[in-house]
Amino acid sequence: MAKLLVHESAGAREFEIIDNEVHMGRELDNTLRLPDPSISRHHCVIRKLGGGFEIQDLQSSNGVLVNGNRVQSSPLRDGDRITLGQVQLTFQDPHPEVAATVAINIQDAPVPSGTVRMSAEDLAAIHVGKPAGGGEGPFPVQDQNATGPVAVPAPATPVTPPLPPATPPVAPPPAPKPVTPAPASAPAADGPMPAFLAAYLPPIPDDAQPIGERGDFFTRLVAVIIDVVPFIVLYIAVFVLGVIVPFLGCIVFPLLGLAGLAYSFLFIPYCESHYGGSIGKKLMKLRIVPEDNPLGRIDFGTAILRRVGHILNFTILYLLVFGSERKHVGDMISKSVCIKVDR
Repeated sequence: MAKLLVHESAGAREFEIIDNEVHMGRELDNTLRLPDPSISRHHCVIRKLGGGFEIQDLQSSNGVLVNGNRVQSSPLRDGDRITLGQVQLTFQDPHPEVAATVAINIQDAPVPSGTVRMSAEDLAAIHVGKPAGGGEGPFPVQDQNATGPVAVPAPATPVTPPLPPATPPVAPPPAPKPVTPAPASAPAADGPMPAFLAAYLPPIPDDAQPIGERGDFFTRLVAVIIDVVPFIVLYIAVFVLGVIVPFLGCIVFPLLGLAGLAYSFLFIPYCESHYGGSIGKKLMKLRIVPEDNPLGRIDFGTAILRRVGHILNFTILYLLVFGSERKHVGDMISKSVCIKVDR
């Protein structure tokens, strides 16, 4: 039976598809309710068509992505990854209906005149993909039900009577899963990022998956504090130096101000547009993504708009993150969101 795996922070939740239509959305009248703010009230529908299934977008705000591609309607196959806002689902249909194809193949096949009886060893050999009898010739045959003589090539060895039922053969072990390399550093082609910083930023491509939740106020606050701590320490050191040697302080303070502007409006936007987050957001398992694509990246101009929004947020507007949408002014004007990821 076809089913959907809804990936949540607590694990995967299974939903079996037993109806011809499964409506998904945030409202209570949906077949599968997804109470996430990124989900529209009536987001999409999965329909059973013939021997398969199809998903259709119901003019949702954030759209429907199948294997990373935004679609209006698309057929679904076993293992397809569905993205609805910040919610990730996996479609499973391990046994699609293929009755019509099987029937045609059976009708085309020649009808045998007798029953082919096979030993337990032959059955075990076929189960693991080897030819029966240890060779490539025809199976040994004892034609007990045929109404006339059957021309069968003589076997190379005498036919032995069937053995008693043996222990069911053991299936071959599954192929080992590919090992994902540890994201110790970003590739050299990703940009002129110093090697000592690469370990603290998400790799490209980033294999982290959204957990269906946006960053909360306190998690984002800690990420910002982590980002500004190095500059606070540097400012204190320069202030002490300016007190001890006033002449050096007059020179270093303006340079430090320029470095602060470059850090805020060049380095941080570069990290958010190129890697999906700064060092603080990496450590707090946060990513900055477009509103309609939780697996995407924002561009550099959008990242600059977020920094402008941070300036406008130096009021109580930061408290907007406590709302149901978890978006402050910077998120709104840049049409991006801060989401939580699993690594």
